[in-house]
Amino acid sequence: MGTLVRNKTQEVKLPWLSYRLLCVLCESAPGIVSQQELIERIWPEIVVGDETLKQRIKLLRRVLDDNAADPTYIEAIRGRGYRLIPHVEITAIPDPSLSVKLNLATDTHVAPANGSSYPLYWKVTSLTLAFVVIILACIALLYSSSRTIPQPVSQTLAAKIASGFDNELYENGLDYYHRYREEDNKLAIELFNSAIEINPNMARAYAGLSDAYSQGIFQFNGPSDWQQLAIDAAYKAIALDPNLAQGYKSLGLAYYNRGWLTKAISANLKAVQKRKNYNEAMSNLGFIYREMGQLKQALHWIDKALEADPSNSVSMLHKAQILFALAQYPQANIWLEKALQLQPDSLLANNTQGQSLLQQGLFLQAKAHYQELIARYPKQLVFIEGLANALLYLGEEEQARELAKQLIQSDNRQVKVRGELLSYLANEQGTQAQLAHLEQRFKQELALGSDRPSDSMSLARLYAKSQANDKSYRYLIQAINQGWLARNLVIMDPSFKAIKEEVSFNQLIDEMDNQRTRQQ
Repeated sequence: MGTLVRNKTQEVKLPWLSYRLLCVLCESAPGIVSQQELIERIWPEIVVGDETLKQRIKLLRRVLDDNAADPTYIEAIRGRGYRLIPHVEITAIPDPSLSVKLNLATDTHVAPANGSSYPLYWKVTSLTLAFVVIILACIALLYSSSRTIPQPVSQTLAAKIASGFDNELYENGLDYYHRYREEDNKLAIELFNSAIEINPNMARAYAGLSDAYSQGIFQFNGPSDWQQLAIDAAYKAIALDPNLAQGYKSLGLAYYNRGWLTKAISANLKAVQKRKNYNEAMSNLGFIYREMGQLKQALHWIDKALEADPSNSVSMLHKAQILFALAQYPQANIWLEKALQLQPDSLLANNTQGQSLLQQGLFLQAKAHYQELIARYPKQLVFIEGLANALLYLGEEEQARELAKQLIQSDNRQVKVRGELLSYLANEQGTQAQLAHLEQRFKQELALGSDRPSDSMSLARLYAKSQANDKSYRYLIQAINQGWLARNLVIMDPSFKAIKEEVSFNQLIDEMDNQRTRQQ
């Protein structure tokens, strides 16, 4: 890992491989470095392909705010390789006794005492920007005017593993993952991947990588292919260590994102068998059982999770969600407030607050809540979706459709299809083509094994909107049997306007109430 200093003041953290890539380009500037040479120098003992290098170039460009189409810093020369565009200077700094303390796993560094200078840096200048790259101080070798790029601290992967560097990367990845913020989650993915590159047999790193991909999908609208990457990484973790509880917990989370709730329960139960009082697995069980409408089981597991870790903000949040589902609103708000005090910027906690207002039928309050959140987090699609739903229930259909357009642009397939559903429901004259497309998408989810009640409810709403009442009843019944208990979202849904006075419809509402009452 390394630290890049922009304009001598602004620190930019570079993942280990991105740092090495920049160093190689600096050493060769202004010359061109072939793809093969870059691969051999950045991954000296690992077989990787051209695509891995392209992705690493892309990540480095993102840090530098560089544009591949009109580059300022890194130029791709077709058929030859890459080169650094700005002029590169080597500056030797006096006082060879100095050394810089550098934490390789978190990209942070501590300045030398007494206000002294750093031992050596590369200076990269251009018309628009100046960069200073801090050389890895743990090498403890100072160069004068040499163009030699320092090598990694350990010369072999075996030595790095022996030194515990893979574990350091993993532990820091875990720390960033548990911060539950989008940028931190991306860094966690980088750190877990770096640990795996050093130690390809590190089962825990694969489990952590699976969790980070899943969190990226669940909370931050990550690309849809992360769903399968999460499952594959969890499988790899379990294959490397069949007794690793974290691997099964990670698999359960990845299954949940695919809509396979029963499989997710099974995997998390296996995790608890492997490790008693595993609070994360128990918290996940509480969350998934709630979504399946099994609220007694949900409370059982979430209370066990909180007993194992009373200060876990995610478990507090899951308990609030269960209590909201039980219509125990005062107690739910207490737990939600506790979670928000520990993590005030938690997207999941803030969205839970909005969803609870929607479920209570407090649509004006939900609208105000989501508008406030969007003012603070304008790019968070989960809040845009919440506001669009509030507007739909309030009859503000044109505004709902405008917001739905943003969801439809998402790279996340599930977010995209929910945007398409909102657009259809908010359109007085939805087309047959839209209906057929959405019908196919949600039925495909069910055919692939989804037992999410929300998928069945989406079909029920679609058919009710298109006045295919028999089909609507079928999927409404299925949703309730799968655990849908949000009665107000059904009663007040404008899609069900044509059938809400029918006896059969009201009997189903009574069934939702009875299911909740039996679990008080």
